[in-house]
Amino acid sequence: MNSRSGPISRLLGPVRDWVRRTNYVRFTREHFAALRLRREHPSGLVPPTPKRIVVEPTNACNLACQYCGNKDMVRPAKYLSLEMYEQLLDQMVDLGIPRLTLHTIGEPTLHPRIGELVRMAAERERVAVLSTNGTLLRREALARSLVEGGPELLNVSVDAADADVLAKTRDGLKPEVVIEGLATLRRLRDEIGPVRDSPWGRVRLPTITVTCVVTPLFTREVERRFFAAYAPYADDFLFQYVHNHADYVEDGEFHQRSLLPKRIHDRLYKAIRFPCHYPWDTLYLLADGTISVCRYDFDARVRIGRFPEQSLRELWTNEAMQSLRRAHMEFDFRDWSSCEDCSAMWVENRAEHHHLTRMLQRRNGFTPSRDAWLPERPAKRARAN
Repeated sequence: MNSRSGPISRLLGPVRDWVRRTNYVRFTREHFAALRLRREHPSGLVPPTPKRIVVEPTNACNLACQYCGNKDMVRPAKYLSLEMYEQLLDQMVDLGIPRLTLHTIGEPTLHPRIGELVRMAAERERVAVLSTNGTLLRREALARSLVEGGPELLNVSVDAADADVLAKTRDGLKPEVVIEGLATLRRLRDEIGPVRDSPWGRVRLPTITVTCVVTPLFTREVERRFFAAYAPYADDFLFQYVHNHADYVEDGEFHQRSLLPKRIHDRLYKAIRFPCHYPWDTLYLLADGTISVCRYDFDARVRIGRFPEQSLRELWTNEAMQSLRRAHMEFDFRDWSSCEDCSAMWVENRAEHHHLTRMLQRRNGFTPSRDAWLPERPAKRARAN
């Protein structure tokens, strides 16, 4: 039996990969799986705690990217207090929640004490990730504070190395600004980055990933220049497609083209939609203490409660969370209207993006020095002796 399972597995492997990264097939399979599950579990299978906490250091941003909903947000700019953040970290440790992301819909490096936020998480042995648009990394003191804090991953998001393309998508941003910031970050990482046991072995942290939102402007020539400009500073890349940011941004020139007219495409995707995974995965702490469960909740429309008035355990199990989970299991969003037309789940296909990333890397001769596509619960970092 075992002798036959090897060849069969090798034959079926490509088929499974194709199913996972093909939205129509994947959606149909997961849609009917949800229909079966909700017969006995109306709220789905709820884990005892979130897998991670996403923290908003600030909702302010110094760019107004064309495909991003931040520029359409009406919520006033706020900055997270260290006192609230420390309470959050302590509860994460008590509950055994391993992962922390310092980024939602603003630019986290605008927080005046962002390096300290990173360090506080690392001191409590949380697996910390930070994402930035890279515009402020040229500041030596800022880049140094981030490196010394030692997050596992530091993602720098940029869409092109061509000045005209980047200016169109990223609010006039110049490539040399990002390149200078990446060079500063990589130099400091290689010189003073803390050496720790990590999912990549004992290495200097942080692992640097360049992330790219792929638009129709990302032509083959743009792609070549992108890798030529940013590959010297990156340990890995992550490519993903544009979506409507929970219906904040209308489909336009920067969105992925479909073979079907948009009206038919959206109707079909709604017919085979499946539950968003965030209500079973993550809590989002916004800078003012509001708890959401959506990474595109620019104006806190998906409100679950407030922290620290309610503990993480209470927030994870309260009636608002149960209501949201039932809405996603039933595909009935009368009480959560902002979820109805969100296309995030229609294009947020990790398997598809992983396939796209590795294909582009091979085509441009780039071999990742560290695999930044971490599993959900990466191996715990061993304590230093």
